[in-house]
Amino acid sequence: MQFSVVMPAQLNDDRIPLRSVPDLRGTATQDASGVSIGRLWGALAEADTGLLRYLDLHLSTQPRHVLVPIGHARLREHQGVPDVRLRAALLEDLQAVPSYEAGAAIADPFEQELLEAHGRAYHGERYYAHPSFDHTGLYAGAHPIVQGEPEPSSAELLPLAELPGFRVASGESDIRGWPVTGLADAPLGQVAELIVDVSHKKVRYVVLETGPARRLLLPVGFLDLDQEGQAVRAPALGSADLAGIPGYTGGTVDRPVEEAVRAALLERMRGRRRYLLPDFNPRALDGEGEAPG
Repeated sequence: MQFSVVMPAQLNDDRIPLRSVPDLRGTATQDASGVSIGRLWGALAEADTGLLRYLDLHLSTQPRHVLVPIGHARLREHQGVPDVRLRAALLEDLQAVPSYEAGAAIADPFEQELLEAHGRAYHGERYYAHPSFDHTGLYAGAHPIVQGEPEPSSAELLPLAELPGFRVASGESDIRGWPVTGLADAPLGQVAELIVDVSHKKVRYVVLETGPARRLLLPVGFLDLDQEGQAVRAPALGSADLAGIPGYTGGTVDRPVEEAVRAALLERMRGRRRYLLPDFNPRALDGEGEAPG
């Protein structure tokens, strides 16, 4: 199933009319552990573009509806029958998500509370299941980093250059040195390094060099690859969005640093721009597969 991507015309318009549509109605839905939790009532789409933004989930265990950001779910197919599986949320996580009255309009305070509640499902071993770390926009394989003989460091997230025996897998692009462009193709800098999840052999961040003395981390889910032009695109971000991201000076990336990066990006994505977050990336519904590790 394919969904087209349209860049909203007015990024700073806080009025975001969504309308209820019957898309995917009746589709069985499971939580991240595979437990059946209900069926889709439909979805919410932008009134002007038709882009799906939320799934409207009718929980079978409670007489209520909850909205799920489109990027927080995976559409799969088993013996010709589609079903939906959530990336990280368990049934108990959904109990903390505010209820939604089917067909009702949603306002910014409710939507902010909704995203914060869903964000709390991504913790511990489920942290990297978040769409911000879905690297399918950059890499084709499940493990774009391969390991040679030397034993890896015990650190979880390290620059590729500090991992002897690790390298970019054959057939995958080594994007180090490639230019990065943002909104309206404005230049943002270049990829200086890749931050690797040692355990899962996946790239979680790129180190973006924006100037001689300024480097910062960008989660890979914000990026897309222009293979032909040998460039990387960050279509949601402008240069002003990078100002609040803490600088990166090298070495191990720990969770407090990750949280600071995530908070800085969320702070910039307000109003209509919110839908440029990876949480609303429609490629999450394309194809089968488990949530990224």
